[in-house]
Amino acid sequence: MKKILMMLALFAVLSAAVFADNKSSANAPERTEGKWTEMSYVNVPVLKILEGKDGYVVIYQKNKTGVGNVILPKKWARGSEEAPRKLKFRAVKTSLGAYMTVVKDGGEFKRVILSIPMNKSNSIWGMVDSRKNLEGADKDTLEDLEF
Repeated sequence: MKKILMMLALFAVLSAAVFADNKSSANAPERTEGKWTEMSYVNVPVLKILEGKDGYVVIYQKNKTGVGNVILPKKWARGSEEAPRKLKFRAVKTSLGAYMTVVKDGGEFKRVILSIPMNKSNSIWGMVDSRKNLEGADKDTLEDLEF
């Protein structure tokens, strides 16, 4: 008797799933090309972040074949109404989950988002010689990176 009831319940669930009506797609707005955006992004794993006096040196993994580095000025993290922030930080729990997102709008650099552990005692953080200025720490845009 239990087997028959289980079979009937299973049959009812499967038939309900087969004949279910998906009305949400009928009410969805029509997608037009005029509403599409030109924004794109690239995520790359972060291996190390070296903090300097006026910027950060981010060492990242390039498409699983080597490493690259980029200098991000600290002034990008401060924003104003005229010039929005170009550098944002997001907290992640471990250094294995650290990554960098480069956002472009129409092929033009817009923002860098660093998703990293915010605790500076984590092994992903390091220091650059604070007596020397970083080359490229005064730039206004990010050059094309090799991914």
